[in-house]
Amino acid sequence: MSDFLAWVTHGVKRKRFEMDSRSAVVLSVVVATLTGVMALYLIVISRNAARGRHIEELQADIFRLQRENQQLVVEIAEESAVSRVRERAQALGFAPAQEIEFVVGSE
Repeated sequence: MSDFLAWVTHGVKRKRFEMDSRSAVVLSVVVATLTGVMALYLIVISRNAARGRHIEELQADIFRLQRENQQLVVEIAEESAVSRVRERAQALGFAPAQEIEFVVGSE
C-alpha cells in the first residue's frame, strides 16, 4: 500500500498521473469497496428511518385508542348510574314493585 501512496504523492507533485495496471486494479477495488459500504450504510439508515416512522404511527394509534377507551369508560359510568337506569326503566314502562313475594326453594 505504501507504493500506492508514493505513486499518488509523486503524481501530485509532478501533476501527472500515470497508472500501471496494478495501481488501477487497487484503485478500482478501493472505489468499489467504498461504494459498497456507502450503499449498505444508506440501506440500513433508510430501513431504520422507515421503522422509526412505523413505531411513531403505532404509538399515535396507542394514544388514540387509550383516549377512546377512557371516553368509553366515562360513557359506561354515565349509562350505568342508578339514576340513569331508573329513568330508562320508567321510559320503557317499568314501575316499582308493589308486592314482593319470596319463594324459598326446597333442597
